[in-house]
Amino acid sequence: MKKEKEILKELKELKQEVKNLKEIPTINVSWKGFLRLLSFLGSSALAVLNFWFIFYVWNYLNIDIIDGKLIDLIIIPDLILEYVLIILAMICLVALIKGGFDKLKSCDEAGIIFGLIYGLIGGLIIGLIFGLIGGLIIGLIFGLIGGLIIGLIFGLIDEFKR
Repeated sequence: MKKEKEILKELKELKQEVKNLKEIPTINVSWKGFLRLLSFLGSSALAVLNFWFIFYVWNYLNIDIIDGKLIDLIIIPDLILEYVLIILAMICLVALIKGGFDKLKSCDEAGIIFGLIYGLIGGLIIGLIFGLIGGLIIGLIFGLIGGLIIGLIFGLIDEFKR
């Protein structure tokens, strides 16, 4: 009798273990999932390679400070392409996580356009304010120091003339 109860108890424990094993999530590998992963890795690799290209061209042309020369503008199309590739990589990553490009929700284009306009205007205003403040502070420092030095020099020259 005891042996039967022990066997039944062990059998219930084994059934519970098998049930727990069945609840382990499995990864369904399919060609579509593989292609989504490949598209994410490919677009990410293109973004990294484009960034290296931009860095190489930047160093090759010795563009330390953009000073308004026409040759400095050669970087702009590559920067735009870099943003596009980063956005493409993020879309592929979201599609990989969600389980397909068809499961991505469409967005309100008017909201994006207004967000871009307000973001650009706000960034421009904030950049101008900080640029002006920074420029004024640097200008005041250099102006005061330069004026002090020039004033001392001309003052000393005038003193020695007398």
